[in-house]
Amino acid sequence: MRQFVFLLLCTLALRAQDVSVTASVDSQSVVIGDWIRYTVEVRHPSSVSVAMPVFRDTMGLFDIVRQDTVVRSEQAGQVQLTKQFVIARYEPGSVYVQPFMVSAVGPDGDTVTASSNPIPVEIRGVEVDTSMTIKDVKPPMTVPISAEEIALYTGIVAALGGLAYALYYYIRKRRSAPGAVQEEQRPNIPPHVLALMQLEALEAKRLWQAGEVKAYYSEATEIVRRYFEQRYGIMALEMTTGEVMAQLSSHAIPAEDVSRIQALLSGADMVKFAKYQPVAAENEQVIAEARLIVERTMPRTAAAAEGAAVS
Repeated sequence: MRQFVFLLLCTLALRAQDVSVTASVDSQSVVIGDWIRYTVEVRHPSSVSVAMPVFRDTMGLFDIVRQDTVVRSEQAGQVQLTKQFVIARYEPGSVYVQPFMVSAVGPDGDTVTASSNPIPVEIRGVEVDTSMTIKDVKPPMTVPISAEEIALYTGIVAALGGLAYALYYYIRKRRSAPGAVQEEQRPNIPPHVLALMQLEALEAKRLWQAGEVKAYYSEATEIVRRYFEQRYGIMALEMTTGEVMAQLSSHAIPAEDVSRIQALLSGADMVKFAKYQPVAAENEQVIAEARLIVERTMPRTAAAAEGAAVS
């Protein structure tokens, strides 16, 4: 009888140890800000229940750019759970991706934990070749101008001048004519107010519900980028996501909001350029995140005035 109980306990222990967690990255040496694909695989018997940890914006020392849903497969009584993350770090140095820990409950109700090994990653700064010397700008080349070219350019300038004067005279005459309608002066709308109005209008279009997911993400990030242009004076519409983040780093934006901006713009890039198919919950969160970014980065005087108006 004692031998039977001992064998039974050993069997249960072996089943608990069958829960394994492995993790990997696609690169262990990247430039600061580059994306790292982090993959976790959990294997366990089908009789064991496993709880995966929940991450929001960060995973240890790394920011989470995107995370996929868990993919489950089963074969011969063994279950495999696979989850992928896209992570990034914006400070150079040698760091570790923290162990990925899961909790497992066996058929007897006992709870065990299993975790992966930490993964070392080297985050490199942008390398500058200091051995290269700065060369002077070459002087402009002198090209002789012929008499025919002088006559041609003079004629073009004269024609353009005459056309400009005729247009000016025509417009002035129309405005001074009786019954002429004066152009209405447009009100100067603050950038944050305009952005919030545009986000509300975008939400009313219901683009992603109609299958226009790419257009929905493009318009949402275009509104946010245009707001950055007016708020911070940067050419955000002409920049990549990395360039926008570099420009915003010179402004006093809290780290939490920087991560939120990075996640929104990077997620939209995945949809627009990498053919990523977001789920409904991600689509619903886009407008809310964009609104929060605008509200948390608007001028403090405007935020205080709106708060006073609400109260």
